[in-house]
Amino acid sequence: MPTNKYTEAEIERIIKEHIVQNFMYNRGDRNFSNEMLLIEAGIIDSISIFKLASFLEEKFGFTLNSKELLLDNFESVNAIKHLVVKKVVD
Repeated sequence: MPTNKYTEAEIERIIKEHIVQNFMYNRGDRNFSNEMLLIEAGIIDSISIFKLASFLEEKFGFTLNSKELLLDNFESVNAIKHLVVKKVVD
């Protein structure tokens, strides 16, 4: 599916759903804000970042380079959404 068909709200929803389904399956509380620091909260770790990056590349049809695989780009839903939007627009 072409990435230019996604709105920012859809990108955000897809990211949050993926995080909940793949990294929060063993947590009772699955609610979190877009600003929550995912690594600090123990929701994702370094291995999770690579899994998440792979999902984003496949879902939205782009490739992340090694300089984009920074913790800052994966620290929150907002940061991840910003990365995806930037890649989709570029």
